[in-house]
Amino acid sequence: MDQRTRALRGENIALSFGGIKVLRGLSVEFCAGEVTGLIGPNGAGKTSLFNCLTGAYQPQGGSITFDGRPLDGLSPASRASRGVVRSFQTVALCPDLTVVENVMMGLARNYHAGWLDALLPLSRGRRETGEMQNAAVEALASLGLADARDLFPQQLPPGMQRLVEIARAIVGKPSVLLLDEPAAGLNNAETRDLTQTLRRIASPDLVMVIVEHDMDLVMSLCDRIYVINFGEVVTCGPPEAVRRNENVVSIYLGSDDD
Repeated sequence: MDQRTRALRGENIALSFGGIKVLRGLSVEFCAGEVTGLIGPNGAGKTSLFNCLTGAYQPQGGSITFDGRPLDGLSPASRASRGVVRSFQTVALCPDLTVVENVMMGLARNYHAGWLDALLPLSRGRRETGEMQNAAVEALASLGLADARDLFPQQLPPGMQRLVEIARAIVGKPSVLLLDEPAAGLNNAETRDLTQTLRRIASPDLVMVIVEHDMDLVMSLCDRIYVINFGEVVTCGPPEAVRRNENVVSIYLGSDDD
């Protein structure tokens, strides 16, 4: 299949809260083999769009498909079972689980027994622990975190905690990876490391979409960038075209993201 047809698409998405229009017939296409950025000023609708794509919000109008299959009406868990996963602006790791156990949580959709069953002795899921643990260790190693597997999240600096969350997102080998402000709270060095990590994760079979306020990261990493404002697409194109767009420069690139 042509990888341009393997895409997460939203067509004419409309979302309102209490009569306030958040998304106004917005259409987007995120293709496999590309890293796509999503930028815009505070309140533009970026996170609301993510929530529609992942099933956290059900839009009042429009349609969402992945690989030609409709996702409309499906819960976040059902969409995750089809390979659509996301990270969040705030790192949410369980402090009572080790790093490797936190990553194993990302495999819940891949096994009949849940991740918690696999951690409990003598449970029916115990037999799956080896497979899950091996997959989690492999994901951690791919991000340079193999030595942190037995630590607890609070023992790691913010940049490494963010990588653990990304490892949890990729351990199940998703088809779509939606990253909501992955550089939030990171210093310059950690952001540079994160950018390199995301480049390694990118692959011809993966749809990767990033909402991010760090324009250096977006411009250096993304193949295409959507700019949205007031719930509408203002422009979409390669980084240099977006960078040269006078409206984008004056209105968006100097703004804080939501």
